[in-house]
Amino acid sequence: MLNRFNMEQSQAGEFGVPPLGGLESKPSEEGALSYSKYWGIIAGLLSALFWILCIPPFDFAEAAYIAFVPLLLWLYTKPTRRVFWLVAIGAAWVSWFVILIWLRHVTWFGTIALSGILAVICAAWLFFAKCILPQLVARNILLRILGFAGIAGAWVVLEWSRTWLLWGFPWAPLALSQWERPVVLQIAAWSGAYGVSFLLIFFNLCLAHTLRHRFMRRERKLWMGWFSPDLYVGMGALGFCIYVFFSALPHPDSTERMFTAAVVQPYIAPELKWDTNRELENLEILERQTRFVSSLESDVILWPEAATPWPVMGTPQMQMQVRVERLVNEIEKPILMGNLAEDRVTKEWRNGVFLVEPGAGLSPNFYTKRELVPFGEYVPPMLSFIDKFVPVGGRFIRGEELGLMNLTVGGSVYRIGSLICYEDVFSNLARESARGGADLFFVATNNAWYGEEGGAEQHAAHSVLRAVENRRPVMRAGNGGWSGWIDSYGTVRDLLLDAEGTIYFRGGGAYTIVQFEEWSRQQSYYTRHGDWFVALSGGLALMSLLFCLYQPKLRS
Repeated sequence: MLNRFNMEQSQAGEFGVPPLGGLESKPSEEGALSYSKYWGIIAGLLSALFWILCIPPFDFAEAAYIAFVPLLLWLYTKPTRRVFWLVAIGAAWVSWFVILIWLRHVTWFGTIALSGILAVICAAWLFFAKCILPQLVARNILLRILGFAGIAGAWVVLEWSRTWLLWGFPWAPLALSQWERPVVLQIAAWSGAYGVSFLLIFFNLCLAHTLRHRFMRRERKLWMGWFSPDLYVGMGALGFCIYVFFSALPHPDSTERMFTAAVVQPYIAPELKWDTNRELENLEILERQTRFVSSLESDVILWPEAATPWPVMGTPQMQMQVRVERLVNEIEKPILMGNLAEDRVTKEWRNGVFLVEPGAGLSPNFYTKRELVPFGEYVPPMLSFIDKFVPVGGRFIRGEELGLMNLTVGGSVYRIGSLICYEDVFSNLARESARGGADLFFVATNNAWYGEEGGAEQHAAHSVLRAVENRRPVMRAGNGGWSGWIDSYGTVRDLLLDAEGTIYFRGGGAYTIVQFEEWSRQQSYYTRHGDWFVALSGGLALMSLLFCLYQPKLRS
């Protein structure tokens, strides 16, 4: 027993892997390399599978707790630099490609290229973990936990970097996996969704370390059983989420009714929506559906993004504004809609949200989209040649204002914070609107571009994160689904489904928006203080990196 203990102590600072026969003999360099390649492929495939399964539309949320464990365990096999990068980038690329496969309906080239860029970012995080983990093997529990926190912090920083890196694509953070798990999500009201991602990665690290000692080093103390102090800490972090959930639960009688919204879901395919020979027909479909939902008990009608075939403002020859105002006066209910506009002076195009009220007509106050879709709504000047590879839908100007709109219902005034399609992916945009005084959010979108696959559900899941972060209800109106609303605790209250249970249909429905008293007159901690958790995560990651760099000097 003494000899075995001494050998394990001598190997504690190494990334060596014992052969299948036991710890007492040291594997050859050639055998270890082959061993690393073999397990690298298996680990990469397993992590990719778990990662994919935890993201909508699969919704196996629990897979997020083990998604990276295979790859983290594989790091202990001491892979060569070449093998490491091949496995890390390969596994991440496969994961992102499957998660974003719905993008192929627009561009195969963009899907492949974007998946590759995101894969490199994920591989960079795994490399960071590869540098830090060896320094933690023989350390006490406190240093290991701090090291794990630093690695999890690096993941958060890289997630945040996608908000602005390469024109911004913060799609599908790891926190998205928990969109149907409100117990875990509530910490987002303090830390933002980044806090949820942090805890998931942290738990993966704690579990991987436990399994390493159980299987790879064949260590097992009787009093620990299958567990280790590291795993207890990870479980304790998840227990904290449960505590936050129960402490944040609203009183059953604390809900305040805001208003009832009726949603029009025209479900017109993009290739037909902009067909010049079908413009009038498409408009008649929209009007017919509006008259139908207006018969439902409701206070306001919601239209999706770019609802009408012609812009509602700026092209007098089309008389679109007059036609919509006539419809509003007919049904005697306001319409809050996503639509296009052409500036009457500059002739520039806008993608916006507009309010048309009975008697008053089109409100002069409207919202212009602040975060345009790269290569879909604009092309970066330096990449103008990309038109040859990626179809560009148009050229729009970027909005600079919050564009909050006042909706008056029964003597009460509600301030609407608008987000158009892609914008609800950006936590900062929703936060700015909530901080500016928005009582709730309205997301107008058109996901029909991406077929009947996971794109619409993934997109809606981001709205759940925005609702929890800011403690504000979210209304959604989609051309082809997902249409419904989410309360300020991240629970999907109503979802438009047809008789077959699918979100992809032409029709409409109504839902009543409520808010909890404790949040109707205050803002969440995240709304008030922003991405402080990202800064904390960056500090933890830097501390871990400095520890890694200092260790060789300490040993000498």
